[in-house]
Amino acid sequence: MNKKSVSKILRHLPRDPTRLLDHLWAVQRDRGFISPLDIYELAKILKIDESRIREVITFYHFFFDQPHGEFIFFLDQSIISKHAGIDLIERTLEDTLGIKSGEVTSDRVFGLYKTSCIGMSDQAPAALINMIPFVNLTVEKALTLITCLKRGDDLLTLQKDLNCVPQNIVHQSLMTDYCWDQEITSLHAQKLNPQDIIQEVVSSGLRGRGGAGFPTGKKWQFCRSYPGPRVVVCNADEGEPGTFKDRYLLTEHAKKLFYGMAIAAKAIDSQEAYLYLRAEYTYLLEHLRLVLTRLQRDPLIRQIKWRIQLGAGAYVVGEESALLESLEGKRGEPRLRPPFPVEKGYLGKPTIVNNVETFVLVSQILEKGFESFRSLGTDKSSGVRWLSISGDVAKAGLYEVPWGISLREVLNLCGAQNPLMIQVGGPSGECVNATFDSVLDRKLSFEDLPTGGSFMVFSREREIFPILQNFMQFFVDESCGNCTPCRAGNVVLNNQLKKVIDGHGRQNDLVSLDQWSHVVMKTSRCGLGMSSPRVITTSMKAFPELFKNKIDSTKNKLIFDFDEEKAVADYDNLFGDHHE
Repeated sequence: MNKKSVSKILRHLPRDPTRLLDHLWAVQRDRGFISPLDIYELAKILKIDESRIREVITFYHFFFDQPHGEFIFFLDQSIISKHAGIDLIERTLEDTLGIKSGEVTSDRVFGLYKTSCIGMSDQAPAALINMIPFVNLTVEKALTLITCLKRGDDLLTLQKDLNCVPQNIVHQSLMTDYCWDQEITSLHAQKLNPQDIIQEVVSSGLRGRGGAGFPTGKKWQFCRSYPGPRVVVCNADEGEPGTFKDRYLLTEHAKKLFYGMAIAAKAIDSQEAYLYLRAEYTYLLEHLRLVLTRLQRDPLIRQIKWRIQLGAGAYVVGEESALLESLEGKRGEPRLRPPFPVEKGYLGKPTIVNNVETFVLVSQILEKGFESFRSLGTDKSSGVRWLSISGDVAKAGLYEVPWGISLREVLNLCGAQNPLMIQVGGPSGECVNATFDSVLDRKLSFEDLPTGGSFMVFSREREIFPILQNFMQFFVDESCGNCTPCRAGNVVLNNQLKKVIDGHGRQNDLVSLDQWSHVVMKTSRCGLGMSSPRVITTSMKAFPELFKNKIDSTKNKLIFDFDEEKAVADYDNLFGDHHE
């Protein structure tokens, strides 16, 4: 093991517990994992309990407290990656390395693991190797990787030589890829007073592009009404399976992102801005730092204290209050609300949290004026939005479309191949049946069919139930475990769904699926639990016959449901009504 002391590894970082994730990343990059001795030394340096450090390490997917291999493979388990052949690649790697998924080779050179969607669904199957993305994988490429890594070849060189470097495939852009003037945006923002900026955003009708669709200007106004100091946070933790628009915006439009954040900072009178970057996009970290450094000449940017915080792998951190907990160096568990972040957010300060696409649009609105933005979309859903389209389509990739576009138009744009099921907004969104004209006429908009950006197309050749089970398993794996409805309820839903799929269900199981879905939705602590049952509820609505056809009474006549009332009555008959 490397004998460098923890204090030496961390010499460039402030002794600040809120930077715990940065400290853990630094130690892990040096050691390969974080040992008990490292935890002990880190606790002394940061003056916090060892238990806090351990609970943070165990919460996030990409922190390790024991050796996981010199080369760590994380195979994307999204349904798009599975349809593209990741399971065959996994079996090939298992056979070649002589280990099972979740294990490390005896020489500790290779570790093989599974992970949720890594934001590469337009170039599946994909994997992370030491946090470097490899896309368009094949069995042959996987075998070549093992051979070359054993002889000491460089990972980045292999990524390029095997044509596994991620590309941003943009098929349509209505606003973002057109000429944008950085100087005009900056001068306009500096000229306007904070209330004028907020009014410009309000007049544009811009609503948050993270999924909830809360009016952006209204959020900023709320935040400004609370006494400072105030904070701006960008949520770049797009973890919804099938979403990859932020990957493109962070790569090609980082300047717009930082200007959008700076404009927001002026609007709410803030001197602090934080960009929270998902761990799966670690490869973009240095690029973002470089862009930000180059922008420091602009006084609009320079007057702000900036920080880019790298996450460590947790879907639930996409929920704004969980993200703030993570930003403070803690487990990314959602907070109870109220208070909302605009009142008490990062370290108790009034905080606005918007996503990457929202801040990019703010820059464009400030440059062009709200009228140009408002000219697109609908009355209640103004402007444009990016769709990440993947699955059974001829042209997977990115599409900037106006709100109000019909489902039919989107399917024509991407060359959907004999579509049956469309998952709009990812697993937490809505499942729709593409065989009905009435469905195809639905509009992508907040008032009809909202979407956070993920758009997965599945053809009539696909089996729908394995797709739904993949979605439910995702929510089981990604629950933070904080509240019982989500922690246990999603497991119950997943098991009941599996029972129906396996042909062991009865009519009561369909009723139970619906009932449990509403229990989990209504009582969960955060958006993950509230939205996860939509996998069940929207698919049962879209494909009722498929669920009914799974219920075969002749095959299941020996499977009985537990009758609680009868059991209690039988007990009372035996022991009377006054038992303890």
